Amino acid sequence: MIRLDPGMAFGTGTHETTRLCLKLLERFLRPGMSMLDVGTGSGILAICAKLLGSGRTVGVDIDEVAVRVARENAALNGCGDIELLCGDLAADVTGCFDIVCANIVADAILRLSKDLPALMHAEGVCVVSGIIDTRCEEVQSGLRQAGLEPFETILENGWAAIACRKAGC
Repeated sequence: MIRLDPGMAFGTGTHETTRLCLKLLERFLRPGMSMLDVGTGSGILAICAKLLGSGRTVGVDIDEVAVRVARENAALNGCGDIELLCGDLAADVTGCFDIVCANIVADAILRLSKDLPALMHAEGVCVVSGIIDTRCEEVQSGLRQAGLEPFETILENGWAAIACRKAGC
């Protein structure tokens, strides 16, 4: 159970894209794994990861209001140790992560895709969502061009989430 006040930030947990991300996060996250939430919004994915037992957990968003709201929501859920940063997608994040989530829009995923492999451990999993199903193949192709290999896609009500690994892993 998560207590959440999204304020002016995106992410209440009721949208299909968030639910799809949460399904994949729950499937792949193991206690102690590190997690990066790109476009954290309300912080819901980072908070869920922490409540599922993640170790280092980082959320980044370009919107200062979203970062403030995410901090408030993290504290509300006893997850004050989540690192929350205001920055441009993943440009301001350092380190590698076991799981990277990006529940943003297809165009932002395509712009970000070239940066994702450097943020992932060799055996890491990246989950992207916020993709209208008609753009799924385009996003999968962009992920492949960036050195990622999609291995699972799930759909719900016209939306898609894609799980991928570094190519060759």
